[in-house]
Amino acid sequence: MRRLGCPEQAVAFYDEHVEADAVHEQVVRLGVIAPLLTAEPQLADDVVFGIRGSGFLGDRFGDVVLDAWSSGRSSLLAPLPDAPALVGSTR
Repeated sequence: MRRLGCPEQAVAFYDEHVEADAVHEQVVRLGVIAPLLTAEPQLADDVVFGIRGSGFLGDRFGDVVLDAWSSGRSSLLAPLPDAPALVGSTR
C-alpha cells in the first residue's frame, strides 16, 4: 500500500489486517490444530491435506483474479447486475 502511494488510512487498514491475520494463524495453530492433534494424532495426515489443499486453492484463485484484472476483464463468471463497465473494457 505504501509503495503504491495509497492514503494513510488505507495503509493503516491494511497493516491492521495483516497483523490480525498473523494473530489468527497463531490462534488456529495453538488453539485448534495442536489440541486436535494431541487428542487425535491419527488426523495429522488429514490436517496436512486440508492445509495444502487450502493453500493450493487460494493460489489458484489468486492467479485467476490477478490474470483477469491485468487483462482488464472481470474475474466473475457472470457480471453483477448494474455493475459499472471496467476501464478499457471491450464489452
